Amino acid sequence: MTNVRTQYREAYAPRTISKALLRALVEALVDFKPGLPTTSRKIRARAISAGKTTDLEGRESWKATDPHSLAELEHVRVELLLMSAEHRRCELHVEFRSGHISLGVSDETGWGKSVFEDALSLLSSLGISSKGLNERLRRAYGLLDIFQNVLLMLSVAVFAVWLTGKGISYLYACLALFIAGVIPAMTRSFHFFSPPKRAPIIQETVAKSRNFPWAEATAVVSFLAGVLQLVKALVAIVW
Repeated sequence: MTNVRTQYREAYAPRTISKALLRALVEALVDFKPGLPTTSRKIRARAISAGKTTDLEGRESWKATDPHSLAELEHVRVELLLMSAEHRRCELHVEFRSGHISLGVSDETGWGKSVFEDALSLLSSLGISSKGLNERLRRAYGLLDIFQNVLLMLSVAVFAVWLTGKGISYLYACLALFIAGVIPAMTRSFHFFSPPKRAPIIQETVAKSRNFPWAEATAVVSFLAGVLQLVKALVAIVW
């Protein structure tokens, strides 16, 4: 009988994690879903940098990064292999690259959906996945980046209205919308003339503020403040 293989996948924005967090992930996967009727389970980790690949298996496999310079790491992969009595397998893997973090499950056992959902929860509890406030800020900022020219033109139009003697709310709205539009524009220009360095995949320790998107947060908050001031001004006209 042909085995039916089901795939599940989730991708996250890239971020730098600490070696302690990588260790916590490996140790959590060693005891992951102990209630499954597995005949065997294997945990493996692979680290790849320029011209070097290291593979380790077991609870200490998180040390696969030790022979590498952390600044040169290109790819780190942690994999859990679960085998059923029918010699079918369920493979869970978490990959760290400079462009993304991904979670994948490849399943022949029927456990795939449950394994995938619990793995999502595990990554969230460890703080590895970027779902949450940071991800929402980055997505909102992506829209501001697309409409940066519209925001700048709108800020000029609101400023022109304020010059006619309208209330201070128009000035506040103008400034906020200008900031929301100019941050993406300046960021693009800066990256054009000075391309950003590739953020490391893993470091010995990571400052808590390192992965917070400050520029994105500033632009989004400014946009919301500008919209709020415009609404306030319009309400004042109506009433």
